[in-house]
Amino acid sequence: MDYIYITEKDKAIIVENQLKELEGNHFALSLVEPSKFQQQDQHIVWQQQVTAIENSIFKLRQHQMKLANIDEEE
Repeated sequence: MDYIYITEKDKAIIVENQLKELEGNHFALSLVEPSKFQQQDQHIVWQQQVTAIENSIFKLRQHQMKLANIDEEE
């Protein structure tokens, strides 16, 4: 999609802010890992949340690299 009101710099800032938020969420979840043995159901949900955040971080980092390459070409 072509954006009219945001620049490539704006996009880079948005991606960076999203990454900061996701990394913060990941860190917060790492502090409260439920017991695999005593809280199996909660641990499964926790693991799914961690995996979803890690996947999002990976995708955003890829997008961040693409934006950096575009910026270097200009």
